[in-house]
Amino acid sequence: MNGFRVIWQLLGESDYRRIWITGLCSGVSRWLEVLAVGVYAFEVTGSPFLVAFVFVIRMAPLMIFGSVIGALADRSTPRRYMIAAMVLGLAASAVVCVLLLIGLANYWVAAGTATVFGLVWSVDMTLRRRMLGDLAGKERLVTALSFESASNNSTRMLGPLLGGVLYHSIGPVGAFGLMLILYAIALFMLVRTHPGDTSKTQIAAPTRIMADLREAFSLAVNDRDIFRILLVTAVFNVWAFPFMSMIPVIGAERLHLNPTWIGVLASMEGMGALFGALVIAIANPSIGLRRLYFFGTVAFMAFAFIAGFITIPVLMAIAILCVGLSASGFSAMQSTLIYSVAPPNMRSRLFGLVVICIGTGLIGTANMGLMAEWVGAATAIRIVAVEGLIAMAAIGFGWRELWNRQHA
Repeated sequence: MNGFRVIWQLLGESDYRRIWITGLCSGVSRWLEVLAVGVYAFEVTGSPFLVAFVFVIRMAPLMIFGSVIGALADRSTPRRYMIAAMVLGLAASAVVCVLLLIGLANYWVAAGTATVFGLVWSVDMTLRRRMLGDLAGKERLVTALSFESASNNSTRMLGPLLGGVLYHSIGPVGAFGLMLILYAIALFMLVRTHPGDTSKTQIAAPTRIMADLREAFSLAVNDRDIFRILLVTAVFNVWAFPFMSMIPVIGAERLHLNPTWIGVLASMEGMGALFGALVIAIANPSIGLRRLYFFGTVAFMAFAFIAGFITIPVLMAIAILCVGLSASGFSAMQSTLIYSVAPPNMRSRLFGLVVICIGTGLIGTANMGLMAEWVGAATAIRIVAVEGLIAMAAIGFGWRELWNRQHA
């Protein structure tokens, strides 16, 4: 009940509520776009690699700009960068809608748009959870960020589901039209927040950006605990997350589903992640933050490996649901761990490093796409999952804080 009370209290605070709603809108838009562009790319090219390539270029801005955005936000209010990102998402959605309506859209338009939305994603991932953590305070941090993770996981369910239905019934213009509306709502919410209230920690004095970045990298390399936390994020995005890029391919090629049912299939991951994150937010289990984070990632890869053998749609949906349940431990703890171990004046920079680690997913997705082209999507999924499990075993070995009950 304490978790319910904290969540209700947080949602009663106007700035937290508005930033939370911003996250809902941007999250649904993000996962709707991932599904719609993936289906569109496979329809017009028939190539698993070109589908994966869209995921690759979507991830590139996270790797390139994540730490820069974090360094800038540590020296000023994060709100202004969030507003700029929502304006960019709104403009990109509008341009794609127009190109689709006049018949000028093609694969390369979709790929270019994915790059723009990757930049929007890099700003959102770096700053929004830091803003929510600042507003929640240390005492409410785990519940606040676990609830935010649960909300984000709900968008991973709603986005593909809405994207699949709209794509099947109206076409890609319906999906991008809804994205335009959602980004407009997110922008409205951010404009109404109070600039001084979303960052209660001390803002770093103006310094050179490169010096700020060196300081953040130095902390991450020299602190073995932070280094391993970041490594798990990198491993997840290189060897676990690319599984999602193959769902449109598996759905169309192996299971022979239409876009609506592909959307339903993809939404099962979000459904499982939503349920798991809600349990974490409300129950606040005593297993330990690092153990949820680590073993959630291990379980994700194990279930992805199993999914690589399945040829029946219902069983595939159950496997993807289990993948989502596993992902909830990773996603709920990722931001909570970084926020809790980072010095207050370096939180945005360390969140920027998290986004760089997320951006390594472009390597994993390219790897997945190439393997799927050579040996088929199902076999590629199994190979990548095994590689990831080996990498996780290497990280877990010697991670004292993971096995120490006082720190886990």
